[in-house]
Amino acid sequence: MSSPRTHMILALTLGVIVVGWGVFLSPPFRELRAAIGLPAELPGARYNPEKGVAEIIDPNEEGAKFFLARIAHVYHSIFAILLYGMIAVLGSMRRDLVGGDILNLTLLGTLMVVLGAQVYSYASRTFFWHGMFIAGLAILFSSGFLMLLRFKPSHLIDWAILVALILLIGGGIMGAYVGSSYMNPEFAEEFEGAKIISRFNPDLAEENEIWRAMTGHLHAMVALATTVAFLLGVMYLGLREGRFTKLSAILVIIGEIIMAVASYSVWFFGKIAHLIITPSALVLIAATLLLSFMTKGYSLKQSFSDPKGVLLWGLRLGNIWTWAFVAVPGAIVAISLRKPLFFKPEFRSEVWDWAELSYNIGHWHILLLLWGITLLLLYTAQVKWNSRLASISSWLTLLGMLIATASLNLYMLANPPGAYSPNPYSNPWLSLLVEPALILMSLGVALSYITFLIDGFRGS
Repeated sequence: MSSPRTHMILALTLGVIVVGWGVFLSPPFRELRAAIGLPAELPGARYNPEKGVAEIIDPNEEGAKFFLARIAHVYHSIFAILLYGMIAVLGSMRRDLVGGDILNLTLLGTLMVVLGAQVYSYASRTFFWHGMFIAGLAILFSSGFLMLLRFKPSHLIDWAILVALILLIGGGIMGAYVGSSYMNPEFAEEFEGAKIISRFNPDLAEENEIWRAMTGHLHAMVALATTVAFLLGVMYLGLREGRFTKLSAILVIIGEIIMAVASYSVWFFGKIAHLIITPSALVLIAATLLLSFMTKGYSLKQSFSDPKGVLLWGLRLGNIWTWAFVAVPGAIVAISLRKPLFFKPEFRSEVWDWAELSYNIGHWHILLLLWGITLLLLYTAQVKWNSRLASISSWLTLLGMLIATASLNLYMLANPPGAYSPNPYSNPWLSLLVEPALILMSLGVALSYITFLIDGFRGS
């Protein structure tokens, strides 16, 4: 298969299946799973069915290790799908760079990662499926390296994507080092112990060098990939000419490098480097915000009939939301970590254990949502069959995502301190704001998927 549109459909389909499967395995669907003969409870899951709440971690050590392994595999499969989706859409714009060989190689790697991760996590925890997962990651790395060798940048956005690709490949090598630690049983045992204890207090895991490498790898890879999705949107819409546009693009490149170096430095320097990740990331998101307003414009009214307009507003609002609901809360948490400034007592205190864990988890979910929804808006922007329907579905998706990410900060940080108690799923921030917004977003995603699918088949 050499058609980028075919690969875009496959990437979108894989994403819908894997994310949908993850939602189906969540606690609200326990009864439904039991009714159709599937296990109601997952091994090592944090959910406590007797109390209807989620624990910080399974109190059983083996269960906790199983849970953390499953999370790592599932999120790598989502990451692989999103990378595949980005390479496919880049192929639709730059056939000189991404040919059928790279698209097919990336598809093969993605399928191996997804199949290996899902079967290993939920059905058969054997070396064969884990080996398939690792081999798939290696193939994805090879496709990225092949694309790097072919890359011939012609303008500043090309250079920004090229720099991000180089840094992502570096992050992939770092991730391979983390994964290779499991070849040594002693290292693996210490690393798994650090991952468990970090859920209560990350300071306690800082002594483990592999845990630090994992943390730096995670920060850089998600931030860089989200930046690339943004740059692909900018490339698709086009930029206004001018010095300020060039300056913004140069700042994006500088921001990518500073943020990635700060993140990777956590591996070697621990806490000190970790403290500079947020300020270093501010350079990057300031540059992307400026660049989003240098993109060729569509009025708000036009965006209801042309999905390209929704993409434009998504790029702008996504950057504003990153400042308001990622950067600002991150800065508040960071400066209150050991001093009772915005939180009393200090945020690292035991009375904030659940809040800190939910913030650490929710923070990454927000970035993943921004990455995935930006990519989806870029897909629907190419729909020609029914542009009005594509615009409506895009707006539903975007609005749901914006409301969910904003209200998620209330769930993470607006609950009062107190002695630890497992977090109830009936939390009002979740039931009144986050979950309705996610339902709205899901409706938009489903409609966008159907619209893109019909458009693709009509075009073929």
